[in-house]
Amino acid sequence: MSEGWLQEAVRDCGLPDPTVFPRDLMEDIPLALTLTVVPVPDLTPRKGLEWLVAHKRAHGGLAGTSDPKHGFTVAHAGGGVLFLNSTEPPDEQRFTLAHEVAHFVLDHLQPRMRALRARGKGILPVLNGEREPNIAEQFVSVFERLPYRTQANFMDRNDEGKPLRGQVMESEQRADRLAFELLAPRRELLPLLERAGRKELEATLVSRFGLPVKEAQAYARWLLSERPSRRPFLTCVPDDEERD
Repeated sequence: MSEGWLQEAVRDCGLPDPTVFPRDLMEDIPLALTLTVVPVPDLTPRKGLEWLVAHKRAHGGLAGTSDPKHGFTVAHAGGGVLFLNSTEPPDEQRFTLAHEVAHFVLDHLQPRMRALRARGKGILPVLNGEREPNIAEQFVSVFERLPYRTQANFMDRNDEGKPLRGQVMESEQRADRLAFELLAPRRELLPLLERAGRKELEATLVSRFGLPVKEAQAYARWLLSERPSRRPFLTCVPDDEERD
């Protein structure tokens, strides 16, 4: 695992190291994160909003539309509610759960932690929505993307499994990368990466780690792109030999 941000994000998740695969994040989340996981059949934002209102939880003006969702998270004041479409197959639910956990950590918890380190506890009422930020805090919030209001993140994918919202592609890719690491840590795959081709790697990600097929294909491409090339370095090759 070469990316420094990824190592930091895994640490900030606070989740125990997995020992059994496919991983059951449902069991691990309550041990480390202030996230309430709510499985809902045929999930829509309207159903999520109804749950939040009934349980007197912050919803920040969540639009109660009826379009179906894989899952979404409503985060506020360092905690959150993660809604999961329980009608979908187990592998899809597993990845959605990991992806939403990743968003919660990357887009909510980590910015709060940075703000507290930089500004001290005086910024806490702003982060918790108890008061509006002053001018200086507004300036900081723009550059640090501070989550001082209720946040809602939706997991939307097209038929190819790619994010629908192009303007947040980088955020979605980072959440995917962290989700992959949570479900199928790269260290567990190192022996396979030494010898396996793409098809074998994809099959292992599906069978052992429980990833959906499309996500397994995406992760395999990611892993293989990071693997050093075994092609020998040729300093001088004649043109005709090179074409052969």
